[in-house]
Amino acid sequence: MVTTYIDSSVLVASYVSESRSTVARQAMAAVPQLPYTPLHHLEVRNAFRLLVGRKRLTTAESAAVLLHLEDDVAAGRLMQAPLDLYATFSRAEALSARHANRSLSRSLDILHVAAALELSCSRFISLDARQVRLAAACGLRAIDLT
Repeated sequence: MVTTYIDSSVLVASYVSESRSTVARQAMAAVPQLPYTPLHHLEVRNAFRLLVGRKRLTTAESAAVLLHLEDDVAAGRLMQAPLDLYATFSRAEALSARHANRSLSRSLDILHVAAALELSCSRFISLDARQVRLAAACGLRAIDLT
């Protein structure tokens, strides 16, 4: 059973070189298995594509990073975690109604917290301070890597 949820920001930073890559890689290495949801699948892969568009990665580098990601999924290091999207979105809407005016979290950040709760995770790791505050307000042990 996975108990730690990582936000896409941590995943992206662990696969490409950026200012917070070292801390992201350390956080991921400390957990034997992490959930990999459809939200991660879209957001992380899209982030790599954006890096190509922004000229921070070449197409070949992006393909290599995507292959590394898929290898981690195939090996079970990143465990494919299906979500009931209706339940996840419903929970996200409830979290938004309760917390958005204070946390100032974006919709996708709220969805990740809702996904962590739907998967019964107890810890939440992110590189987004607002998202960490939301996760903590929802009862998760939130870890801010910023």
